[in-house]
Parts: sequence; structure tokens; C-alpha cells
Amino acid sequence: MRAFLVSLLFLAACSSGHSIMTMNSFYDIPVGASRADVIAQAGEPTRIVRKKDGVEEYEYVERMKAGARLLQERLYIFKIENGVVVEKRVEQRSPLPTTFDSYEMQTTQNAPPGP
Repeated sequence: MRAFLVSLLFLAACSSGHSIMTMNSFYDIPVGASRADVIAQAGEPTRIVRKKDGVEEYEYVERMKAGARLLQERLYIFKIENGVVVEKRVEQRSPLPTTFDSYEMQTTQNAPPGP
């Protein structure tokens, strides 16, 4: 069963064009790694932010969902200077509880499938 889930995650990553970044894969990339190493291990970043001083920040996103609802999002950031990772950090975000509509949450989970 576990092998099936791993295979399913791998196929999902391949179909989206990006690798799946997780906390474990984030920690596997050390400070001092080259830009090429980051891309080889993590795939193309979701976004690249280029700063005025020539520093680039490679951003990867991990989203935790329940059905279609976003529960939590992690942003993994690699700060790259002169082609080398000089810093890395994780930012975590959760949607405000007021953004959930309790009626919609109750009805969409039990809604019959559409045509």
C-alpha cells in the first residue's frame, strides 16, 4: 500500500511539472548547495524572486488540503547568491477560520456527483 502511495505522489509530481517539496526534501538540500543542485533535487521552483542586489530567492510551495479546502500552506525559500544557497527558510500560512463557510463545508462533502 505504501509503495502505491509513493508511486501516486511521484506521478502527480511528474504531471504537474514540479517535484513535490516537503519538509524532509527541504532539509535534504544544505546551505552551500549550488543552484543546479537545488533544481536537480527539487525541480523548477514555483517562483523566482530577483532582488536588486542580484540575490535570487527560489520559492517552492507545499499545500495541505482536505478535499478542495486549503488547510495550510508552506513556502520553502532558498536564498541564492553567486549561484550558491546562502540561506533557507520556511514560512507557514493558514487561512483565517472566518474564510470557511460552515454551510458550504457541510453540503459540498455530501453533495451527489454532478452529471
